[in-house]
Amino acid sequence: MSVVSVVSCGRALGAGLILCLATVAPLRAADTLPLSAAQQRNLGIAVSPAVVAAVSPTLTHPARVSLSPAHVRVLAAAGAALVVQMHVQAGDRVKRGAPVVTLSMPGLAEAHSQLTQARLKAQLAADNAARDEKLHAEGLIAESRLRATRAEAQSARAAQTAAQAALTMLGDGKVSGSRITLTAPISGVVIESSAEPGQRVDAGMALAKLADLSKLMLEIPLSPALARPLAVGQRVTLVGSAASGRVTTLLPQVNAAQSVLVRASLVDPQGLLRAGQSVEAMIEATSAAQSLAIPAVAVVWQNARPFVFVQTAGGFAPTPVTLIRQNAREAEVTGLAAGSRVAVKGVAALKAQWLGE
Repeated sequence: MSVVSVVSCGRALGAGLILCLATVAPLRAADTLPLSAAQQRNLGIAVSPAVVAAVSPTLTHPARVSLSPAHVRVLAAAGAALVVQMHVQAGDRVKRGAPVVTLSMPGLAEAHSQLTQARLKAQLAADNAARDEKLHAEGLIAESRLRATRAEAQSARAAQTAAQAALTMLGDGKVSGSRITLTAPISGVVIESSAEPGQRVDAGMALAKLADLSKLMLEIPLSPALARPLAVGQRVTLVGSAASGRVTTLLPQVNAAQSVLVRASLVDPQGLLRAGQSVEAMIEATSAAQSLAIPAVAVVWQNARPFVFVQTAGGFAPTPVTLIRQNAREAEVTGLAAGSRVAVKGVAALKAQWLGE
């Protein structure tokens, strides 16, 4: 084990001397950094006890509220049309089936007429086929005629299906002549209204976007170490809010900030949250066996492993720990004895001495 030598700085201040630490060789994790009480004061070292973590610890993490793609709907023009009326605007609450926008589409009336004709022809062909089935059973017509009648009925049904598809492609809503009123597919809030009366729109152009704001999503960026013990299904709550949810996804890759994005469902019964809002999230979990809570500043990293400096009778021992959870203020770890006093100030100086920097 390396030894730290203490020398005088050579200049007295009052009746005492300033003590300095000489450069030392790097120490291993099992080594102890021998420091006297005076040296600890000169380095500004302070300690804090490791306490047993609560039975169900919850650490807070910065998070962002976002819209849930599963509860967002977009109304778009199915073909070239003229906007006749916007029944809503951004911010309005709507119920499912409420009118949103009325369009005038020249081909709509013709498509309806073709569907009506196709239905009549299909019904007539079906009646003829039923009649010929009876006549053939009685031996009054040849089988070739029956086959021809069946083919006509099948062709008529196919034409009706094609006409129905052509009309559906022009939009699904309440039709009146050449006008169609698109209705809300879900109950929620209009978050975008991008069309105006008198505006001509093309096929596929978005006219309005609706979202159910009672069912949102939460995005929580965490370090890989904090994300490692999490699992889908863990409960998530928000500080100062009745909203809650469950972890739904842990992305398998890190982003540019080297964070793992954790997504959670979020039900907001009060309707007070907004997409894009910054919040403090708490991910609830059962405490690990014999885990201890320490200030987050006590944790240092070396070779991708977390360590803390535990105070001993003669100084400090760099001690490896297992990090369970951590936020900006507190970390939960295992690998320490309850009551261990860890350095929380002067940690950088201890690490520099430990590594011989």
